[in-house]
Amino acid sequence: METVILAGGTGTIGRDLATLLISEGFHVIIFTRSAKSHQDSAHIEYLDWDPDQKRINNHAIQRADYIINLAGAGIADQRWTKKRRQELISSRVNSGNLIVEALQQIPNKVKAVISTSAVGWYGADKSPNHIFKEYEEQGTDFLSWTCKLWEDSIKPIELLHKRIVILRLGVVFSKDGGALKELIKSFKYKMATYLGSGKQKMSWIHIDDVCHLYLAAIRDSNLSGIFNAVSSEVLPQKTIIDRMAKQKIGSFYLPIYVPTFALKLALGQMGEEVLLTSTSASNQKIRDAGFTFKYPTLNEACIKNL
Repeated sequence: METVILAGGTGTIGRDLATLLISEGFHVIIFTRSAKSHQDSAHIEYLDWDPDQKRINNHAIQRADYIINLAGAGIADQRWTKKRRQELISSRVNSGNLIVEALQQIPNKVKAVISTSAVGWYGADKSPNHIFKEYEEQGTDFLSWTCKLWEDSIKPIELLHKRIVILRLGVVFSKDGGALKELIKSFKYKMATYLGSGKQKMSWIHIDDVCHLYLAAIRDSNLSGIFNAVSSEVLPQKTIIDRMAKQKIGSFYLPIYVPTFALKLALGQMGEEVLLTSTSASNQKIRDAGFTFKYPTLNEACIKNL
């Protein structure tokens, strides 16, 4: 039985990914700042770590065959004050640095490290028809620079002659949390809420495909480098909301638009970069590598499983 460490694995992705890995025969160790609040089982352990204090479990590193890094404070959880921006960066950079230092200093058998980034790397779309590919340079906004620092923190793994995969995630759609839960919150009142004009394009991915991408990155030794982890269908936010609403609450609902100025006033830079910016990313590279998406489009089957 091979062992996978999920660093920062108690969030929405980590919970589903741990379940998948266990079902596939892996033993899972989750690094978290609050191990005592979780219950171990036969195939999953919770161990404390603290990237800020450079604290990690040496024995776990020695046992691991793979490390998946999911650590990072929630991008859209709160307004970006100066303190919050620093936390968003440090929570990502410090975790990457700690994993690199641990693998440099602790004897280990780790075969590959799979790390997380985001399509925020690219910034806003360059033109209406432009689709970002992995070779393109980072954008110029805060999210772009955060992703650059995030990816750079883990890249020294290459110098240890270990395989590294970086997945640039789109907006992850899950029924258990994340952005989708907030976007469809108004459905219970027979309302559909659009942010700004609703025309901003969103690169998204179903949680099941996210988890299977991490699994593929473990199993396929030919996978290495950077891949966009997004569906095949980049859609305007309004289209996404309308398709979801028709499936979940029927054809009759009240459309509500939250004005752009109100979002900028309430949420500042976070509202503009996360909620109002279009980012269109291609998944051609990962498909060419042999990965098949279960939910490449936001169709009826996809929505029913959200």
